[in-house]
Amino acid sequence: MTKVDLAPAFLIHRRVYRDNSLLLDFLTLEHGRIRLIGRGVRQAKANIQMFQHLRISYTGKSELKTLTHWEVDDMPRQIKGEPLILCMYVNELITRLIQEHDPHPQVFEMYQQLVTQMNDLDQSHQYWLLRIFENNLLSELGYGLDYANDINEDSIQIDKSYDYQPQLGFSQQANGKISGKLLNSLSSEDLSEMPDEDQLRVCRNLNRQRLNVLLGDKPLKSRELFFTKN
Repeated sequence: MTKVDLAPAFLIHRRVYRDNSLLLDFLTLEHGRIRLIGRGVRQAKANIQMFQHLRISYTGKSELKTLTHWEVDDMPRQIKGEPLILCMYVNELITRLIQEHDPHPQVFEMYQQLVTQMNDLDQSHQYWLLRIFENNLLSELGYGLDYANDINEDSIQIDKSYDYQPQLGFSQQANGKISGKLLNSLSSEDLSEMPDEDQLRVCRNLNRQRLNVLLGDKPLKSRELFFTKN
């Protein structure tokens, strides 16, 4: 019998399951991504919400365990419009790329920072925050890149241009699309060092190329909602 009390968690996906129950996917601090059945949750007066830091308790003998208690450990937060689409995209990335019961405490902290900051940023900084999250998620999964040196082991120069060589890294090219300044900004993870609009698109394409290797042929549903915008 497994019994877990008041584990830090975020709800990242929910769907109907038998009568008044829901299947609930959580990202937890200590237990990774887990799936629980929430019995009677659909008729509860207080609905369990996404993008809120929660404390959850659950128990069970089988693989699919039961949510027994939850409480909000956060300030009220409503994410709407385009920021909501971006956050749903992040939820889908986590669902697709992180295996169940595989703890990633750093991803949990990154996610908490993202949902906490999203409403306070303008659109360009929201996309930059998303690009930083994607890059850090890839690093946490073992697919990080060397932003300090190119494939020839020369230091990345902020005034030079580069191209990305899959599985190798970055090569300096006179007409490269990726600026050394962008690589330096990705390495620093500093929101204040946001690249210009052109390099923000370059960063999107770079991350998408890297993520597609892991996602395979099945497209992300959330990406279709803002494919032409970001």
